[in-house]
Amino acid sequence: MVNIVRLGLIAPLVSLIVAASAQQTITYTVKPGDSLYTIAHRHGLRLPELLKVNNLRNPHALQIGDKIRIPVKDGAASQRRSSAQSGSPASGWAEINKDRVNIRSAPSTSAKRVTIVDRWTKAQVLGRQGDWSRVRLQNGRTGWVLSQYLSPTKPPQTKQVARASTVKRTQQAKLSPARTASRNPSRAEIATRVSGETSSAVRRALGYLGVRYRYGGSSSRGFDCSGFTSYIYRQHGISLPHSASAQYRHGKAVSRSELQPGDLVFFRTRGRRISHVGIYIGNGKFVHASSSRGRVRIDTLNSGYYKQRYVGARRITR
Repeated sequence: MVNIVRLGLIAPLVSLIVAASAQQTITYTVKPGDSLYTIAHRHGLRLPELLKVNNLRNPHALQIGDKIRIPVKDGAASQRRSSAQSGSPASGWAEINKDRVNIRSAPSTSAKRVTIVDRWTKAQVLGRQGDWSRVRLQNGRTGWVLSQYLSPTKPPQTKQVARASTVKRTQQAKLSPARTASRNPSRAEIATRVSGETSSAVRRALGYLGVRYRYGGSSSRGFDCSGFTSYIYRQHGISLPHSASAQYRHGKAVSRSELQPGDLVFFRTRGRRISHVGIYIGNGKFVHASSSRGRVRIDTLNSGYYKQRYVGARRITR
């Protein structure tokens, strides 16, 4: 009788083990910041479903590089892979959603590194191959990045702002050409030049992403915040002092709602004195030399640290 009872208990257990082993899975490699909960959520699973197919001694001590089995319902492995990447666009514009992401010369982690980019960096997606996307950065560099590090975003505003300003000026000139000519014959040409300079300044600034922070630095060997902004504008024939608070006294004050790419944005990061400056690039983002992160990078004005410390902006012209 005892043997019969044992057999009755063992049979369901064996069937569960067989069913679990027959369940199709894909393999996921643990990355910085991952936890079992975030991995399960990313793949549309509950935590018990993930634990069921993984023999983990300590689920709370994941290591970067660990391999986690992801159960695939109904055997739809390819569908699950697509679902995991659904947040990354196959074309159009995207922005990097992690810091310190490698852009490589080929779709492989062993390929030569082209550059390193940070969160908020915009890129144009040119194509996809497996888990990789081929992208073109705003500074013109092209390379490959893992698609999971891309999130859809709007196109950069630099060209759009310049084009919109040009159209508006053209329409105004058509409505009252005589008035415009009598007041200032070269006003439209000056405005076009200024708009072109600010767009060019943004493109130049983005070309220095990743350059190290160096206190007192104002060259491509290293920048501090005001050294970076003065260097960029110096390339366009505009001289700015090497001081964030002094730069705040230059140019024309601009409200936050009227920010355009190329405007300088200022912050109080130490006490009540203006102590930090960056260059607005559009879509609520700015590029700056960050002492805390040790390099030139992109951050946002719309949330977090810099939103709380924002002071104002200035539009720099000749």
